[in-house]
Amino acid sequence: MSEIDTNLTNEFTKSLSLLYVEDDLIVQKQTNKFLNLLFKSVEVANDGKEAYLKYQDNNFDIVITDINMPNMNGLELSKKIKKLNPQQEIIVTSAYNDSEQLIEFINLHVRQFMLKPVEINNMLLTLYTVAKSIVNAKVIEEYKIQIEKNNQELKEKNEELENVVKILDTKLSQLSIHDKTKYKDTNLKNINKIHLNELKELEYNISGTITIVSLSENIKYNNIKVLRNLFLEYSNILLNYKDYKQLTEQINAFVEVLKNKPDNFIEHIHNTSILLKSFIYVLRIWRYNLENGNVIKAFKLHSSMINDIVTIITIIEGKKMI
Repeated sequence: MSEIDTNLTNEFTKSLSLLYVEDDLIVQKQTNKFLNLLFKSVEVANDGKEAYLKYQDNNFDIVITDINMPNMNGLELSKKIKKLNPQQEIIVTSAYNDSEQLIEFINLHVRQFMLKPVEINNMLLTLYTVAKSIVNAKVIEEYKIQIEKNNQELKEKNEELENVVKILDTKLSQLSIHDKTKYKDTNLKNINKIHLNELKELEYNISGTITIVSLSENIKYNNIKVLRNLFLEYSNILLNYKDYKQLTEQINAFVEVLKNKPDNFIEHIHNTSILLKSFIYVLRIWRYNLENGNVIKAFKLHSSMINDIVTIITIIEGKKMI
């Protein structure tokens, strides 16, 4: 339960394309087999030069590249790719830590690194983090496109739709994996056993309610009320701990949206239920890691959970404003 599993990662990678660059043919073959189980499509290149030629002819959601390769190394490849597409997501693998090169990668806004030999759990967590950010951003972009289309059809609401686009742009920036928010260490001793048990029970009840709501043909307002109250109880517990203030605020914002816009929640139940299930799954891992003192892992997921809630709120509010 302390790690991201393959199925959860695949929920976000299955619609994405990947360019995998590795000159070690044995490592390449083994890793490529695994990556093909996760991604919609995977292209393989033996060095940076071959990879750049493929990149020029294709669109890739994610690029995974080794650093030391013949013909063109991973750093030079990343520079060329970023010149073509500054927003391209790049994951770097390396057999050793080279601080000077790492700084150059960071300056290119490459923020994901995996030390070779890559452990499966580390790869899954890295792919999950990057892929979910991409998928979330695409969801928001789809809503922006839909709003722009409606803007043409409903000219009398032009001003209102323009405001929505601005709001969605703001939300999209919050989902960027280049978010530079820094979290301070959490004092785990502040969490008493009673609250931990209450959080665990609430997670179970929330998960069950989400399943009921997502599978019901006729969603009842009472089910939404139950879901709202469960989330409210969860945030009330976290309210006792200042380290969780940002997560608490977002959960409370979601509770308010459920209260004020239940029809919108019902309208978008398919998309929101997927994100809610992901949120609860990661919430459990987050709590588990905090219980066991894994603060770094917990906070690596903290931003991910907040982004889920922000995305859900954006989806629910977007259509209602049209």
